[in-house]
Amino acid sequence: MLVAAMCAGLPCAGQDAGRRTELQESLESRYHLTVLGGGAMGIHGENSIRKAGGTVVVMRDGLFGALDRKRITSNAVQDSKVTVVSGDKDVELGRGEKFYVTAVYVGSDIVTLGLLSTRNLSGKSKAAQAWCTVNFFLPQEALAQGDIGKIDAVLDQWILPEGAPTAPAPARAVASPPASAAPSTKAANLTAGMTREEVVAALGPPVQEAAFGEQRWLTYPGMTVVLQQGKLTSVDRNAQALAAVSVSSDPAGADVFLDGSFVSSTPASLRLQGGTFKVVVKMSGYTDWERDVKILPGAEVRFDAKLSK
Repeated sequence: MLVAAMCAGLPCAGQDAGRRTELQESLESRYHLTVLGGGAMGIHGENSIRKAGGTVVVMRDGLFGALDRKRITSNAVQDSKVTVVSGDKDVELGRGEKFYVTAVYVGSDIVTLGLLSTRNLSGKSKAAQAWCTVNFFLPQEALAQGDIGKIDAVLDQWILPEGAPTAPAPARAVASPPASAAPSTKAANLTAGMTREEVVAALGPPVQEAAFGEQRWLTYPGMTVVLQQGKLTSVDRNAQALAAVSVSSDPAGADVFLDGSFVSSTPASLRLQGGTFKVVVKMSGYTDWERDVKILPGAEVRFDAKLSK
């Protein structure tokens, strides 16, 4: 519904259309769409959340949102540049702000996401949830080929599912560094307060990356760079490998909390540093599933939460 006007006139026949449908279904599954409005007896208003899905985090500055859904902001992203093509510019969406994904559309050269902020944002005259669409213009061949990896790599630079690592570089064979590998000599160029982009410019892409709450960890051979609220705060030498943690539930679509903070919806794939965590899986109408767990560095851990009423 957010992108109906954009769909007109786009070619959607044959094999390419089939692949775009598959891409759209894949993206909808990845973002765990939030359902708005509707419901029996008109209980839910058209702007209300009927079922909350997963959340995404804004990774770059430059996107805008509107506090009135009827004047929704349409952002266009092309070649790493963003422009507002229509709607209000009530609020700028700062890095780290969290959003629900309400709609996904895949066209011949575009992927569009509909977004709704998870909290009220302050505008010039009022505070309310912010609405927007983000239109990513992509090479037609990537969409025609159904290359979800290339598409995720572009979208993740701007809108990243909460708890997921950033988009990886194209697959290539990389030898694992020995445990005793020394940190890069470029680490001497790191200073407190640097942004993620400045760290990557100094050290190159990290081997692993993870985010939890307001913290982010960039792992390099022999060290991990720690950022708090988007700024470098410390560098841990001889850092331990991140653990791969997956959380599923029956029924699926439940909310996952770590130490009281919402991180994703099931099924969830997380990358965490080793440590002790309180894992809680919640769904309306079901009893919370809770576990206090100790996760070892570099481990692969899976939790299957069976929810009961």
